[in-house]
Amino acid sequence: MSIDKKGFRYRLSNVLAWGGSLGGGGLIVILIAIAARSADGYSNDGWEEPVFTGLAIYLGCALINYLMVGSLRLLPWKDIED
Repeated sequence: MSIDKKGFRYRLSNVLAWGGSLGGGGLIVILIAIAARSADGYSNDGWEEPVFTGLAIYLGCALINYLMVGSLRLLPWKDIED
């Protein structure tokens, strides 16, 4: 599937790729914070919602990109594969 690099779908794919990347980055930060709190002996109650929100953003953007342009684009700096 060929995509026009000046078209709306290509630009939307870029936005979704970077949005998913930010959600994935947030997920990594949250998981590191949970690990640090666990190492210090603190309770991690209430961390489920941010973890699942970050995961949902990351995977949701990847799924929409796949349905729209045929590529997951998990890394936003990579070009869309034909």
